[in-house]
Amino acid sequence: MSLTVVSTPIGNFEDITIRAKKVLENADLIICEERRPASTLLKKLGINGKELRELNEHSQPQDVRDLLSLCRKSAVALISDCGTPGFSDPGAILVQACYGENIDVHVCPGPSSLMALVAVCGVDLKEFHFAGFLSAESEKRKKQIVALAKTKTPVFLMDTPYRINTVLVDLAKEMPDRTAVLGLDLTGANHQVVRKKLRELGKTEWEKLPFVLLLI
Repeated sequence: MSLTVVSTPIGNFEDITIRAKKVLENADLIICEERRPASTLLKKLGINGKELRELNEHSQPQDVRDLLSLCRKSAVALISDCGTPGFSDPGAILVQACYGENIDVHVCPGPSSLMALVAVCGVDLKEFHFAGFLSAESEKRKKQIVALAKTKTPVFLMDTPYRINTVLVDLAKEMPDRTAVLGLDLTGANHQVVRKKLRELGKTEWEKLPFVLLLI
């Protein structure tokens, strides 16, 4: 029948939209990135008894085909752990597959960590480059950072919370004088936006929280 891509809160559960809640309530099935965050969200929203299926970096081609089959006959909602699916997560694979099978795809837009930082960074952005996640391999990551140091366009980076200090230290080594805006746990209980030189950010031991980084 259809697939609806649904944005979910990035930190504050009250940021769920009225329409997003209705879509999740009416869905026959919810495809999530990980069961635990999805179950927590649904519990917060008072939504019970929904079947959950996972789509993440461990999913195999057959898993995607199985989910596609469900989209053909059911009203399916797609969510990620937080924010908007399809943005630095495997959701785009399923969306592309739906288009290939002429399955209707809808979007219920809302929270996005990148756009949240755009709103509060205090920079008049006419354009920017989204570099996404740097490599987990140190040598490959260093080459990526060297390449990023040459660009003058503002650059957005994301990564997992446990790599925040590694990423900032490595960035500081290659471009210590570049100013950056660090958004920590945006909209959450530990919400913080810090604007400093990378050399300063790299010297601080940051709490392992969800983050987005803008290199100005």
